[in-house]
Amino acid sequence: MKGTIGNAEKMADLDKLVGRFFGHIELETCRDVSITRPRVRPNASFSADTRVEFSRTLREMFPIGTRFMATVKVCQKHVDGKPHGPPYLKAYDVAVIAASVSDPGLMARVRKGSISGLAYDYVWTTRD
Repeated sequence: MKGTIGNAEKMADLDKLVGRFFGHIELETCRDVSITRPRVRPNASFSADTRVEFSRTLREMFPIGTRFMATVKVCQKHVDGKPHGPPYLKAYDVAVIAASVSDPGLMARVRKGSISGLAYDYVWTTRD
């Protein structure tokens, strides 16, 4: 089932929406204070603290603050048949909102010497 989510449902418990798809959801890359990896958060429709499963390549390719339009599915991980952690969004059919790409921009780069490849530094760059 596709559709947008209204303000009445925005505050609703995501547990009730697991398995549903929502189209035309705006997402944005951002920094998370607790980790170095760039994160993606919903701009509207869902709470900004809702986690989003999103392409690592796209998070690294565009500056922090870049906005995307996507179809999202509300998902829930399970361990031994029981919910594990809070529900999250998984992004599909992602499109960049070109007007949101700044030049120069704050870009995430994998930290040199990072064994896991998951530690990042942020640098100001200019697109050529």
